Parts: sequence; C-alpha cells; structure tokens
Amino acid sequence: MRKSTVVSTPVSKFARDAALLSFAASAAFILCLGALHVLRPDLNPSWRFISEYESGDHSWVMRLAFLTLALSCVSLCVAIVSQIRTLAGYLGLALLALSAIGMVIAGIFAPSRVSGIHEVGAMLDSAPLAALLINWSLSQNGAWSSVRRTLAWTAGIPLLGLMIFLLSLAVMPPRNGGQPDPEVLAGWPNRIMILAHCAWLMPIAWLTAALMQANVGLANIGAADRMRRGAN
Repeated sequence: MRKSTVVSTPVSKFARDAALLSFAASAAFILCLGALHVLRPDLNPSWRFISEYESGDHSWVMRLAFLTLALSCVSLCVAIVSQIRTLAGYLGLALLALSAIGMVIAGIFAPSRVSGIHEVGAMLDSAPLAALLINWSLSQNGAWSSVRRTLAWTAGIPLLGLMIFLLSLAVMPPRNGGQPDPEVLAGWPNRIMILAHCAWLMPIAWLTAALMQANVGLANIGAADRMRRGAN
C-alpha cells in the first residue's frame, strides 16, 4: 500500500480552539432546531420546512440557528486550513466558506416568494461536495492516517442527507407552486439533510481538536526527553 507523502504542519492551539468552536456551534444549531419543534407545534415537521420557522413567533431562534451553523462552517475552515495541502482540499474549503455565506443569507432573510433572497442563500450550500473534497485531502495527510476510516465514512454523510431530501421530492413532487403541502411529506427529509451537515462537521472538528491534544502530548514527551539528555 502506498504511503502518503503529504504532511502538513501540526495543529496549533488556535486551530484547536477554532475546532472546538465549530463543534459547539453545530451543537447549538441542533439545540435551536430542536427547541423550535417545542416552541412552534403549529408547524407540522412532517411537511413543513425548517425555513418556515423564520416567520412568526420565535423567528429569531431559527435565524440564530442558521448563523450558528455558518459559524461552525467558518470555524472548521480556520481549524483545518493548516492541514490542507491539495488543490481539492482548498476547493473544499472554498465551498464550505461559500456554504457559510449562504447560511448567513438564509439567516438574515426569511423565505419570500417576492425577493427570493433566502432561496439564493439555500442554493449556495455546497457542504456535500465540500465534505468529500476536504475529507479526501485530510486522508492524504500522514498526520491523519490513524483516522482515515472515520474520514471515509463521514465524508458522504452530507451527500446522503441531500440525496434523501431530493428523493423525497422526486417521490412526492412539490405542488401549489412549490408551497408546503400536507401531501408532500418532505419536512423530515429536509431536517435530515441539514442535520447531516452537523453529523459531518462535529466529527471532523472533534478529530482536529484531538489531533492538537496528541501533538501537545508528543511535544511534552520530546521536551522531557531533551531535559533528561541535558541532565546526563
């Protein structure tokens, strides 16, 4: 088996903090979305999209949720940029940053058939492709060799979520000009699609933080060894 020759710089404390922020921001998104199912029981999750929480009572919670998810994406870019050394990886980071911009737009502008700005933000979401490119690039980094299996199975999670959502729309095509319909049960697939983003962001963020911790441990061992040699 050919060994990887692409090695990047060690993960810094700043990168570790960014990774932990990414993890926490994704967790905050999940908490906000979960809370809205309690706060807005009038919106049936089986056929209502999460964007509809941006209208009416407690709309600020959904806006905050989108912004925290954007923060998670940006923080992960910051955390792993030093670990990327391939063109595909840099493209993945650019797509993830673009996704964050889309989430910010979606968080600021509520869905509207007039402006359509929210919908533009949603279309900028490129996380499924970004995950594939970033995970492949990280797998080429020798420092990540011990977690290549995790990189392999997490890479496709956002894409799987997107496929589930698109399949639901193919089986139950939108009616009434694309407006929500009780007979188009795409609400849960819509939630699965967005939660799949977190199911990728959180493991990668956690692995980055763990890699930093391992580097600190190795550095301490090396320092102690040098001190013993100096004493001798």
